[in-house]
Amino acid sequence: MADKALLSLGLVLTALLAPPAPGGLLVIVVALAALLGPARVPPRLLVEALGPPVAFVVLGALSVAVAVGAATPDAWWALGPLSMGPESAARGAGLVVHGVAGALGVLVLATTTPMVDLVTAARRLRIPAACLDIAALVYRLLFVLLDVALAAHAAQAARLGGSGRVADRLRAAGSLVGTVLVHSFARARRLTEGLAGRGYEDDLRTLPVTGPRSLRFEAVALAAITAVWLVVWVSAVGPFLGASPGQGA
Repeated sequence: MADKALLSLGLVLTALLAPPAPGGLLVIVVALAALLGPARVPPRLLVEALGPPVAFVVLGALSVAVAVGAATPDAWWALGPLSMGPESAARGAGLVVHGVAGALGVLVLATTTPMVDLVTAARRLRIPAACLDIAALVYRLLFVLLDVALAAHAAQAARLGGSGRVADRLRAAGSLVGTVLVHSFARARRLTEGLAGRGYEDDLRTLPVTGPRSLRFEAVALAAITAVWLVVWVSAVGPFLGASPGQGA
Protein backbone atom coordinates (compact mmCIF):
# COMPACT_ATOMS: atom_id res chain seq x y z
CA MET A 1 0.00 0.00 0.00
CA ALA A 2 2.91 2.36 0.63
CA ASP A 3 3.69 2.61 -3.08
CA LYS A 4 0.11 3.60 -3.97
CA ALA A 5 -0.01 6.04 -1.07
CA LEU A 6 3.20 7.63 -2.34
CA LEU A 7 1.73 8.24 -5.78
CA SER A 8 -1.62 9.43 -4.42
CA LEU A 9 -0.09 11.82 -1.88
CA GLY A 10 2.34 13.18 -4.45
CA LEU A 11 -0.45 13.85 -6.93
CA VAL A 12 -2.65 15.52 -4.32
CA LEU A 13 0.15 17.81 -3.10
CA THR A 14 1.08 18.67 -6.68
CA ALA A 15 -2.56 19.46 -7.49
CA LEU A 16 -2.73 21.79 -4.49
CA LEU A 17 0.63 23.54 -4.84
CA ALA A 18 1.27 23.63 -8.58
CA PRO A 19 -0.48 26.14 -10.87
CA PRO A 20 -3.54 24.83 -12.75
CA ALA A 21 -1.69 24.97 -16.06
CA PRO A 22 0.38 23.01 -16.62
CA GLY A 23 0.64 21.45 -13.13
CA GLY A 24 -2.99 20.57 -12.50
CA LEU A 25 -3.57 19.41 -16.06
CA LEU A 26 -0.54 17.12 -15.91
CA VAL A 27 -1.75 15.68 -12.60
CA ILE A 28 -5.06 14.82 -14.28
CA VAL A 29 -3.22 13.10 -17.13
CA VAL A 30 -0.96 11.10 -14.79
CA ALA A 31 -3.85 10.09 -12.51
CA LEU A 32 -6.02 8.96 -15.42
CA ALA A 33 -3.12 7.02 -16.88
CA ALA A 34 -2.56 5.24 -13.56
CA LEU A 35 -6.26 4.51 -12.97
CA LEU A 36 -7.14 3.34 -16.47
CA GLY A 37 -3.78 1.67 -17.07
CA PRO A 38 -2.07 -0.37 -14.33
CA ALA A 39 -4.97 -0.08 -11.87
CA ARG A 40 -7.50 -1.24 -14.52
CA VAL A 41 -10.35 0.74 -12.98
CA PRO A 42 -13.44 0.48 -15.23
CA PRO A 43 -14.17 3.83 -16.90
CA ARG A 44 -17.81 3.70 -15.82
CA LEU A 45 -16.83 3.19 -12.19
CA LEU A 46 -14.36 6.06 -12.44
CA VAL A 47 -17.00 8.39 -13.88
CA GLU A 48 -19.50 7.44 -11.16
CA ALA A 49 -16.93 7.96 -8.40
CA LEU A 50 -15.75 11.26 -9.86
CA GLY A 51 -19.24 12.66 -10.48
CA PRO A 52 -20.16 13.96 -6.98
CA PRO A 53 -16.82 15.72 -6.25
CA VAL A 54 -16.73 17.27 -9.73
CA ALA A 55 -20.28 18.58 -9.30
CA PHE A 56 -19.32 20.07 -5.94
CA VAL A 57 -16.21 21.69 -7.42
CA VAL A 58 -18.12 23.13 -10.38
CA LEU A 59 -20.73 24.69 -8.09
CA GLY A 60 -17.98 26.24 -6.01
CA ALA A 61 -16.18 27.47 -9.13
CA LEU A 62 -19.33 29.23 -10.34
CA SER A 63 -19.38 31.34 -7.18
CA VAL A 64 -15.77 32.32 -7.91
CA ALA A 65 -16.23 32.93 -11.63
CA VAL A 66 -19.16 35.30 -11.07
CA ALA A 67 -17.93 38.56 -9.54
CA VAL A 68 -20.10 40.73 -7.27
CA GLY A 69 -19.83 44.50 -7.51
CA ALA A 70 -19.04 46.99 -10.22
CA ALA A 71 -18.35 45.28 -13.54
CA THR A 72 -14.89 45.69 -15.07
CA PRO A 73 -14.59 47.24 -18.56
CA ASP A 74 -13.56 43.91 -20.08
CA ALA A 75 -16.45 41.96 -18.54
CA TRP A 76 -18.18 39.50 -20.85
CA TRP A 77 -21.60 40.14 -19.35
CA ALA A 78 -23.14 41.97 -16.42
CA LEU A 79 -26.48 41.58 -14.70
CA GLY A 80 -26.96 44.08 -11.93
CA PRO A 81 -24.17 43.58 -9.38
CA LEU A 82 -23.16 40.25 -10.99
CA SER A 83 -20.64 40.06 -13.80
CA MET A 84 -18.10 37.72 -15.35
CA GLY A 85 -14.86 38.66 -17.05
CA PRO A 86 -11.63 37.00 -18.12
CA GLU A 87 -10.00 37.33 -14.70
CA SER A 88 -12.88 35.84 -12.70
CA ALA A 89 -13.44 33.11 -15.28
CA ALA A 90 -9.75 32.19 -15.13
CA ARG A 91 -9.98 31.90 -11.33
CA GLY A 92 -13.02 29.66 -11.63
CA ALA A 93 -11.38 27.47 -14.27
CA GLY A 94 -8.27 27.17 -12.12
CA LEU A 95 -10.39 26.09 -9.17
CA VAL A 96 -12.02 23.38 -11.30
CA VAL A 97 -8.63 22.08 -12.45
CA HIS A 98 -7.29 22.04 -8.88
CA GLY A 99 -10.39 20.23 -7.61
CA VAL A 100 -10.55 17.61 -10.36
CA ALA A 101 -6.82 16.93 -10.11
CA GLY A 102 -7.01 16.55 -6.33
CA ALA A 103 -10.05 14.26 -6.56
CA LEU A 104 -8.31 12.05 -9.10
CA GLY A 105 -5.23 11.90 -6.88
CA VAL A 106 -7.37 10.68 -3.99
CA LEU A 107 -9.14 8.15 -6.23
CA VAL A 108 -5.78 6.62 -7.13
CA LEU A 109 -5.64 5.33 -3.56
CA ALA A 110 -9.38 4.96 -2.88
CA THR A 111 -10.17 2.78 -5.91
CA THR A 112 -7.18 0.48 -5.55
CA THR A 113 -6.92 -0.05 -1.78
CA PRO A 114 -9.39 -1.96 0.42
CA MET A 115 -10.83 -0.19 3.44
CA VAL A 116 -9.14 -2.73 5.72
CA ASP A 117 -5.70 -1.66 4.48
CA LEU A 118 -6.56 2.02 4.91
CA VAL A 119 -7.67 1.46 8.51
CA THR A 120 -4.54 -0.57 9.25
CA ALA A 121 -2.31 2.14 7.80
CA ALA A 122 -4.13 4.81 9.82
CA ARG A 123 -3.66 2.71 12.97
CA ARG A 124 0.08 2.57 12.30
CA LEU A 125 0.07 6.37 12.07
CA ARG A 126 -1.30 6.47 15.65
CA ILE A 127 -4.71 7.87 14.70
CA PRO A 128 -7.09 7.43 17.67
CA ALA A 129 -8.90 4.10 17.65
CA ALA A 130 -12.28 5.77 18.24
CA CYS A 131 -11.94 7.71 14.96
CA LEU A 132 -11.00 4.54 13.08
CA ASP A 133 -13.95 2.62 14.53
CA ILE A 134 -16.36 5.37 13.48
CA ALA A 135 -14.87 5.44 9.97
CA ALA A 136 -15.13 1.65 9.63
CA LEU A 137 -18.71 1.55 10.92
CA VAL A 138 -19.79 4.40 8.64
CA TYR A 139 -18.19 2.58 5.72
CA ARG A 140 -20.17 -0.57 6.51
CA LEU A 141 -23.41 1.32 7.11
CA LEU A 142 -23.11 3.08 3.75
CA PHE A 143 -23.42 -0.28 2.03
CA VAL A 144 -26.31 -1.19 4.31
CA LEU A 145 -28.02 2.04 3.29
CA LEU A 146 -27.38 1.34 -0.40
CA ASP A 147 -28.70 -2.22 -0.10
CA VAL A 148 -31.91 -1.07 1.58
CA ALA A 149 -32.40 1.77 -0.94
CA LEU A 150 -32.00 -0.53 -3.95
CA ALA A 151 -34.35 -3.15 -2.51
CA ALA A 152 -37.02 -0.56 -1.65
CA HIS A 153 -36.71 1.09 -5.07
CA ALA A 154 -37.12 -2.25 -6.84
CA ALA A 155 -40.20 -3.05 -4.73
CA GLN A 156 -41.76 0.34 -5.48
CA ALA A 157 -41.09 0.03 -9.21
CA ALA A 158 -42.72 -3.41 -9.28
CA ARG A 159 -45.74 -2.17 -7.34
CA LEU A 160 -46.31 1.15 -9.16
CA GLY A 161 -45.66 -0.27 -12.61
CA GLY A 162 -43.59 2.71 -13.83
CA SER A 163 -46.15 5.48 -13.31
CA GLY A 164 -44.96 8.69 -14.95
CA ARG A 165 -47.07 11.18 -12.99
CA VAL A 166 -45.04 13.75 -11.08
CA ALA A 167 -47.24 13.47 -7.99
CA ASP A 168 -46.78 9.69 -7.92
CA ARG A 169 -43.02 10.02 -8.29
CA LEU A 170 -42.80 12.56 -5.44
CA ARG A 171 -44.99 10.39 -3.22
CA ALA A 172 -42.86 7.34 -4.03
CA ALA A 173 -39.64 9.26 -3.31
CA GLY A 174 -40.92 10.39 0.10
CA SER A 175 -42.02 6.87 0.95
CA LEU A 176 -38.64 5.52 -0.20
CA VAL A 177 -36.73 7.92 2.04
CA GLY A 178 -38.81 6.97 5.05
CA THR A 179 -38.44 3.26 4.36
CA VAL A 180 -34.69 3.55 3.91
CA LEU A 181 -34.23 5.46 7.16
CA VAL A 182 -36.35 3.01 9.19
CA HIS A 183 -34.71 -0.12 7.77
CA SER A 184 -31.21 1.35 8.00
CA PHE A 185 -31.76 2.24 11.65
CA ALA A 186 -32.96 -1.31 12.34
CA ARG A 187 -29.95 -2.83 10.55
CA ALA A 188 -27.59 -0.52 12.44
CA ARG A 189 -29.17 -1.47 15.76
CA ARG A 190 -28.75 -5.17 14.96
CA LEU A 191 -25.09 -4.50 14.14
CA THR A 192 -24.64 -2.79 17.50
CA GLU A 193 -26.33 -5.65 19.34
CA GLY A 194 -24.13 -8.15 17.50
CA LEU A 195 -20.97 -6.31 18.54
CA ALA A 196 -22.21 -6.13 22.13
CA GLY A 197 -22.96 -9.85 22.08
CA ARG A 198 -19.38 -10.55 21.01
CA GLY A 199 -18.09 -8.61 24.02
CA TYR A 200 -17.02 -5.58 21.99
CA GLU A 201 -15.04 -3.31 24.29
CA ASP A 202 -11.83 -2.53 22.43
CA ASP A 203 -11.28 -1.20 18.90
CA LEU A 204 -12.39 -3.27 15.91
CA ARG A 205 -9.47 -5.39 14.78
CA THR A 206 -9.05 -6.16 11.10
CA LEU A 207 -7.02 -8.67 9.14
CA PRO A 208 -5.25 -6.84 6.33
CA VAL A 209 -3.65 -8.62 3.40
CA THR A 210 -0.02 -7.54 3.22
CA GLY A 211 1.29 -7.51 -0.33
CA PRO A 212 4.84 -7.19 -1.57
CA ARG A 213 6.31 -3.73 -1.83
CA SER A 214 7.06 -2.69 -5.41
CA LEU A 215 10.21 -0.61 -5.60
CA ARG A 216 9.76 -0.34 -9.35
CA PHE A 217 6.31 1.22 -8.93
CA GLU A 218 7.67 3.68 -6.37
CA ALA A 219 10.45 4.68 -8.74
CA VAL A 220 7.98 5.23 -11.58
CA ALA A 221 5.69 7.24 -9.28
CA LEU A 222 8.55 9.47 -8.13
CA ALA A 223 9.69 9.90 -11.73
CA ALA A 224 6.19 10.91 -12.84
CA ILE A 225 5.77 13.47 -10.04
CA THR A 226 9.27 14.81 -10.64
CA ALA A 227 8.52 15.16 -14.35
CA VAL A 228 5.36 17.14 -13.57
CA TRP A 229 7.27 19.55 -11.33
CA LEU A 230 10.02 19.83 -13.93
CA VAL A 231 7.50 20.90 -16.55
CA VAL A 232 6.00 23.39 -14.07
CA TRP A 233 9.44 24.82 -13.33
CA VAL A 234 10.35 25.10 -17.02
CA SER A 235 7.04 26.82 -17.81
CA ALA A 236 7.63 29.32 -15.00
CA VAL A 237 11.32 30.01 -15.59
CA GLY A 238 11.38 29.65 -19.37
CA PRO A 239 10.00 33.13 -20.22
CA PHE A 240 12.58 34.79 -17.94
CA LEU A 241 15.44 32.80 -19.43
CA GLY A 242 14.30 33.62 -22.96
CA ALA A 243 13.97 37.36 -22.34
CA SER A 244 16.94 39.53 -23.25
CA PRO A 245 18.35 42.14 -20.80
CA GLY A 246 17.06 44.97 -23.00
CA GLN A 247 13.49 43.67 -22.82
CA GLY A 248 13.41 43.89 -19.06
CA ALA A 249 14.47 47.56 -18.98
